[in-house]
Amino acid sequence: MNEIKTSVFQRKNKKQWVAKITFPPDPYTGQNRPPKTFTSNLKGNAGRQEVKRKMDEFLRKYKEIDISSADTLTVRGWLKVYAEVYGTKWEQTTREGYQQKIDNLINPFIGDIILSRVLPMHITQLYNTLRSIDRSKNPDGTINPRGLNPDGTPKIGYSENTILQVHRILHRAFEKAVADKKMERNPCDGVDAPSPDEYVPTVYNEELFVELLEKLKGHPMEAIILIAGMCGLRRGELLALTWEDIDFDNEIIYVRRNRVPTRKLGVIEKNPKTKKSLRKFSIPSEIMPALRRCRGIGKILTRPDGQEYHPSSVSQAFNKFLKKNGLPHIRLHDLRHFNGTMMLKYGLSEKEIMERGGWATTAMVKRYQHVLEDMDREAANKLNNVLNVRGKSGVFLGVSSKK
Repeated sequence: MNEIKTSVFQRKNKKQWVAKITFPPDPYTGQNRPPKTFTSNLKGNAGRQEVKRKMDEFLRKYKEIDISSADTLTVRGWLKVYAEVYGTKWEQTTREGYQQKIDNLINPFIGDIILSRVLPMHITQLYNTLRSIDRSKNPDGTINPRGLNPDGTPKIGYSENTILQVHRILHRAFEKAVADKKMERNPCDGVDAPSPDEYVPTVYNEELFVELLEKLKGHPMEAIILIAGMCGLRRGELLALTWEDIDFDNEIIYVRRNRVPTRKLGVIEKNPKTKKSLRKFSIPSEIMPALRRCRGIGKILTRPDGQEYHPSSVSQAFNKFLKKNGLPHIRLHDLRHFNGTMMLKYGLSEKEIMERGGWATTAMVKRYQHVLEDMDREAANKLNNVLNVRGKSGVFLGVSSKK
């Protein structure tokens, strides 16, 4: 049942010879694969020999590099086996992130193209579509609420960063297809990779951070916000943190776990994001009195009934707190960026910043340098007010560049 079948015959009108190869179902999708045929208009035995020669040549190549799969396997089918075979060591969050993009941003547009026939043009067209698509509409025509802006208008197109993630998934999957002789070359190599604008985080200055802490006194989130801003932990690290992870005698914090949401398994705790993220470092002594005041048992942040928060609900609660107290909007994760920026501002070395923050590369540290430059320019602009004021009499007291 799972063998290739071949036949050579002459059509009923006797004007054409045909050689036919029948394939077993696609091993990756279970779908029937179309047969491969070769034809010749030569008469008599010459036509029969020609189609048999073409078929034999095809089968020879098939035995060498599995042309059968390469000639009938779709992008959808290959991405399925790619995840099953090469994704065995992926973290659950990585697997779900890949699958979400494959299901929603790749398969609906290029999933049915034969893998071996994918061209750079197809990839470019995919990226152009993703840049302009109406995200409020599902493939079946229904409305997708997540594709709507707060004012009810549809979101148009995906960010360059999202498209870059799609590019990386395809490039890696096609690299494996080339290695497994399912493709001759990687079509992504002929495409310009999306280039997102460099991300510049929104960062509070010291005055705003102190104001935030003042308004948080006595609030259930006080301790994690204090730790986020002064120790730079990620959201998942904060929510996995227990009071036992803080050595109050030696003023050291241990980052051992990461609490993250998944679609299939719910909220799980796993190892920190990277090997560098598993770390311990000293806590600024100025915040120790506040931490001792907040000290409890178990997780640092829990609901009043003792249950743990879903990560997204903590972010939402933080946003509501800022809005209620008239503070500028930032994400919870931006407190990590505040910490990195302050470490750079107050003279910590690049190595020290990376070790405390758990970064594996210097890329984010370099971005913090840009943030500091922006802060410096903002400070300089504020100082302009010194020379651009009017006295009570209305007389201009500043210095003018006009002559």
